[in-house]
Amino acid sequence: MSSNNSTFKEIPIIDIFSLLDTQCETKDLQQTANEIRNACKNVGFFYAKNHQIPEDHLKEVIAAMKSFFDLSVKEKMKIHISKSDNYRGYTPLGKELTNDKYDWHECIDFGLDLSRDHPDVITGKQLMGPNQWPENPSFFKSVLDRHWNFMIVLGRKLTEGLALSLGLDKTFFAPFMNQFHCSMRVLNYPPYDNELAENAGDGIGAHIDYGFLTMLLQDDAGGLEVKNAANDWVSAPRIPGTFIINIGHMIQRWTNDHYKANVHRVIPPRNTTRVSLPFFFEPNFDTVVVPLDKFCDKENPPQYEPFHFGDYVESKFTTSYSETMK
Repeated sequence: MSSNNSTFKEIPIIDIFSLLDTQCETKDLQQTANEIRNACKNVGFFYAKNHQIPEDHLKEVIAAMKSFFDLSVKEKMKIHISKSDNYRGYTPLGKELTNDKYDWHECIDFGLDLSRDHPDVITGKQLMGPNQWPENPSFFKSVLDRHWNFMIVLGRKLTEGLALSLGLDKTFFAPFMNQFHCSMRVLNYPPYDNELAENAGDGIGAHIDYGFLTMLLQDDAGGLEVKNAANDWVSAPRIPGTFIINIGHMIQRWTNDHYKANVHRVIPPRNTTRVSLPFFFEPNFDTVVVPLDKFCDKENPPQYEPFHFGDYVESKFTTSYSETMK
């Protein structure tokens, strides 16, 4: 896996308030877009501050995640992912593969929560359907539903900022992002246990995100690392009042490598647990991703063939959960 072309030593912090302020002056909006462009070109990651999501809500999310993972294995297995037709639910520790190693985490996957009588579910549309929600803690669903709604709004605004950073109209990506084929993962990384860790890798092994945009909430435990051009791992700890944002492979394909998704991993903590919640803001399932003409010419012809995003995502799920779904 290659990293971006910069030997950065830290992840930049960007004030994104101009993206959220309807009264913002054009010069402030352009300044934010310029900072996003520099971050995406050189790092592939940035911290977003002034996102306007209440700190009290974020504390509730962290508390809800920790409360769930403190439950017994028997209780957590009530929503095991194998009970879902659309890859929603709980995956136990060490049951997901990255680079042929078992990731040292447990997680719950959620998506757009559609009832079984929804037309898209009845017709068998791929990866569509209901979430599996735990009975305990009792406040878990309401807190995570609220978080989903906050993330949809933030994802839209960040996508507008990405479009402006690329010299496109801010609404350019909107037609590809209007059906909310998004997902979020509630993750827990316990301390590494050698006795139980046969063929275990990192908390999550080195990888790039396969989607469009990731917005990460994490606790204070640390462990996220991003690779620079010198093949050094740069720590990306929690900074209060921020989300960590990174671009995925879909932006790389759309921009014909003008922006590149960057390699990252999570190292399990030594003496404590780590919880995090990445929200994946994604294109519609039926989107066909094609390198934009703006980023293609004789010297830099298209590097990617057109492809169907939904089929690609389903293949990723099938590979990652090949053992879990048995």
